Amino acid sequence: MSFLDILKGLEIGQIAGILQRVSGGDQQKLKALLCDELEVQLIERVLKLFDKTGRRISPKGLQNAVCDPDKNFRLIQPEFKTMYDYEQRLIRFRRMFSGPLSEAYFEDRIKKLIIEIKSNRFLVNLLNGVYLPILMPKIETKDFDYGTTLEQIFLPAVEKAYKKQFPNRSFYNYRKGQLANQVSIIQCSRHEILVEKMKQGIVYGIYFPNPLQGFSVLAACEQMSTLPESLILSGGFDSSVAQVMYPDILARDLKTLGYDLSALCWRSSGCSLFFRACVDRLGFCSGAFLGVAGGGSSSGLLFLGV
Repeated sequence: MSFLDILKGLEIGQIAGILQRVSGGDQQKLKALLCDELEVQLIERVLKLFDKTGRRISPKGLQNAVCDPDKNFRLIQPEFKTMYDYEQRLIRFRRMFSGPLSEAYFEDRIKKLIIEIKSNRFLVNLLNGVYLPILMPKIETKDFDYGTTLEQIFLPAVEKAYKKQFPNRSFYNYRKGQLANQVSIIQCSRHEILVEKMKQGIVYGIYFPNPLQGFSVLAACEQMSTLPESLILSGGFDSSVAQVMYPDILARDLKTLGYDLSALCWRSSGCSLFFRACVDRLGFCSGAFLGVAGGGSSSGLLFLGV
């Protein structure tokens, strides 16, 4: 197809728009271009998904509520410079879960995931925010129920890890006895991918706790349609493991975040679940205001790679 054929397929307004972009509205530049005194270089535009702080840039046309993050609620990135740094987090995991693990293998798998993110121009800014290497244990497949597994395996591990980190504080499961056969996965979340992998064996990933700070639960779910398949919306298993391995980071004090488990709904589509740390406690509860955006809360994203 020739250039003239392309122009014939455009409306007058589209052609005018092209000329405006090329010349910036300067008629002298446009004349110079036509006289071959100037040239135009087309550069591919990269639409960023995350800003320079690692926060998700709201997609155009997002229907659900988003607000600015409250900077009073913040997290501190732990160091991962040596194998010792990985070892200390792996020790916390081993206290609660079993598995054939080695520090070197954990470090190697995570570094490969980080390299994968760095090589992806759409995702690289994620690493400007807080990122936490985690691994998730194999789960039983017989008579599997998400809510039962969450209550019997993962939440007790969160409680033990939190109390070990903060002996004078308490953990409260406000939904105790109310999770079995009451928790389901939101279809758009991709969280079922993680569950299927965990049924096969140990899963390695990088957990991003606050790239969606200020997004309502509904907005967190909605924005998933414009993210690469390698990112999964966080639910109960990955968020719980992160609490086990990083209670000093995620549950430090009142000025850490509330963590919406936006991949899950509890009892009905009108309720989700979340973790929230206070001065003297860490609580696990449900929230019914899925469309309300809070600057001190965030849904998490999990990167498993391709």
